[in-house]
Amino acid sequence: MGYWKHKLEEEHKGYLEGKEDNIAMLGGFLDVKLYGQTICTVSIPIPNLIADSYRDSIAKWVENFEDFDGNNYKATVLSSKDGVEWRIDITPREDDDLYSSDILNEITSNIEIIVNYI
Repeated sequence: MGYWKHKLEEEHKGYLEGKEDNIAMLGGFLDVKLYGQTICTVSIPIPNLIADSYRDSIAKWVENFEDFDGNNYKATVLSSKDGVEWRIDITPREDDDLYSSDILNEITSNIEIIVNYI
């Protein structure tokens, strides 16, 4: 299990990404929390461990979800012989009072991604 907030990389395009070298031998999940509350549990697929090449070992999982404020997320998780990579794209809600960049800054400063293996 790992706490990933210190490894998050905020990008100007509205996404967070991370990587862990541990192999998800039995799968697992990413617990996505905003303000301390889980907004989604995203599956980590089991990679093809008998594949000859890295490319052939990749398993992919994509999940779309929404938080309690109406912001949309698309989580993409790649699991391979080299570990787990994930990316969460954030599409801010349309709000007359706040700019998209302000919403993104608020989300990225209050989001936690916890990686759990089975």
